[in-house]
This record gives sequence, structure tokens and C-alpha cells, in this order.
Amino acid sequence: MRRGAASVLSVGLLLVGGAVSGCSASVDIDAPGKELMDQAHQVANEALVAAATTALQALQATGAVTEDAVREALQKAGAAEVETRVVGDSLLFGAEVSGGCVYGSVGTSGTVSIDLGGVNADGGCLREP
Repeated sequence: MRRGAASVLSVGLLLVGGAVSGCSASVDIDAPGKELMDQAHQVANEALVAAATTALQALQATGAVTEDAVREALQKAGAAEVETRVVGDSLLFGAEVSGGCVYGSVGTSGTVSIDLGGVNADGGCLREP
């Protein structure tokens, strides 16, 4: 490859890399000790997170937070293999999405937490409290 062509290619790769790494995301995927979901999958799953958040907040507003209702809401948003567990006054959930997992909790105190990340060491998506 000619030196000029190599320089153009290097600059092009830097620009593409900067554009990809410069994408901002509204979902915090930083989970200490967990494998992180790559940027492309994170961006692709943001619509699913928005739809799931809206659905879970609606369940909470009506007082209809049950394991079945949470599973159904997440599946309608596009998640698969939804697992749930009740811990104290919160219902924890984890589900498969493209490139990893969506996980979080719905609390009786009015909180909805939802994040994206990689799979757990055991291969599942349900996080420990």
C-alpha cells in the first residue's frame, strides 16, 4: 500500500472510531465486575429499555407489579428468557437481549431501575441484589 493511501486509511479509521466511541448513551451499563455490553448492542437496545421502562412504570402506577406482569411487559418490549425474583420489597428481573442482558428491579416504593450489560458468570441475566 502506498504511504499516502495508508495515511488516508489511518485518518478514516480514527474518524470512524471517534464517531463510534463518541456516541452518548442514556443507559448506564457500568456494572463493577461484570462483562459489559458493547456499544453497538447498547445503542440498539435503547428503544427496548425505553419501552420496558414505560411499561414497568405503568404497572407500578396501577399497583399491578407481579412476576407474571413484569415478565409479560419485558417480553412485549422485546426481551427473551425473562427471569424474576422477589427480594424484600423489590421484584428483580433479568432477561436476554441482543448482545447481552437487560436487568433491574421494580420496587414497591416507586422506583424502577433498568440497565444493560453482559451476561453473568453463570450465563444468565438475573443479577444479585
